[in-house]
Amino acid sequence: MFNDSFSVYLLIGLVFALSAGASVLIVLTQHHHGKLTHDSQHGVQKFHVSPTPRVGGVAMVVALITGWLLLENGVRQLFGLMLLAGIPAFVAGFIEDLTNKVSVGKRLLATMLSGLIASLLMGYRLTSVNIPGLDLLLSVFPVVSVAFTAFAVSGVANAVNIIDGFNGLASGVMIIGFSIFCILAYMVGDAELAMICMLQIAVLAGFLIVNYPFGKLFMGDGGAYFMGFMLAWTAVMLHVRNPQVSVWAPLLVCAYPITETLFSIVRRYRKRLSPGDADSEHLHSLIKVKIVRRYFFQLPSYQKNSLVAPFCWLLALLYAIPALYFYQDTQKLVLMFIGSTLVYGALYSWIAQMDDAEVPLTGKACAKRRMSTEAQIESKISYKKSA
Repeated sequence: MFNDSFSVYLLIGLVFALSAGASVLIVLTQHHHGKLTHDSQHGVQKFHVSPTPRVGGVAMVVALITGWLLLENGVRQLFGLMLLAGIPAFVAGFIEDLTNKVSVGKRLLATMLSGLIASLLMGYRLTSVNIPGLDLLLSVFPVVSVAFTAFAVSGVANAVNIIDGFNGLASGVMIIGFSIFCILAYMVGDAELAMICMLQIAVLAGFLIVNYPFGKLFMGDGGAYFMGFMLAWTAVMLHVRNPQVSVWAPLLVCAYPITETLFSIVRRYRKRLSPGDADSEHLHSLIKVKIVRRYFFQLPSYQKNSLVAPFCWLLALLYAIPALYFYQDTQKLVLMFIGSTLVYGALYSWIAQMDDAEVPLTGKACAKRRMSTEAQIESKISYKKSA
């Protein structure tokens, strides 16, 4: 595909540098665009303490397009169609980043449209998921197969957006996913798909050095939905282009965000809430409130936010690694996916039952609390005197 390995490394390095450079540029110029691009600090899912741009997806798209322009013909055409199909997902998310007026339903439809476009342009669709009855429909009716593929892609893209709550969380999970896909693609001889995976790893890594651990830039809905679509469509291509890879292998690789989404839907249904309503009871939110605040209370806020991601990276890695060893064994993969769901449920239940962390006030924190209390008392005294 390339004349030598050096050319591949050079391209990957360039894409990484472009992603990192564009991310830094967004941060440095935020005083010009902050009124439009700063993330709100209010909401049940907000943990950051300072205005932060949420348009990191722009940096990733710019780097990916540049990488596409430098690719050789075969993989360039394949990757170009992926990028083209991802436009609706990115646009819907980016408009939401700027306006906060695009509903969850419309964003889901946009990612579904991206999946539909990708299927029609590239001719890839899921015709078997090893579920009796459903397999018959998928194999006999192409319309059903295309619609199901678009729906599955939309589900994974939305799942990625759901876990995008703390510094490095979603980007780290996607790096794990693309890395496993890359290794699997090489194992089955799909060099083109492996190259596409490496480009996306490089882009995410470039963004990550600005996002993690200091949280200077957020991926935003544009980045989460677009890169979530790219992850989902890579999963589809891995199976369709290489039938020896069970469809359950990429599903297991994406098990963490998928189970997070499924549990969120069930939780909101039990509380009679809409599946699209925001809440602060995701696993990553509970880890922050009940574990990080308890054991790392002395750290600055950005460091506490950043400590959540490694817990979730580990969980995603534990789910994904078995797919490398059993990628051809559907039965074992299904059992492992069920097991991952049970593990998630047990872990969630255990953490949820913990008492909310009482943060001890010592040192500077205690001094700040005392100064704040004294200031409030003085303010009340002054007010009474003036009255």
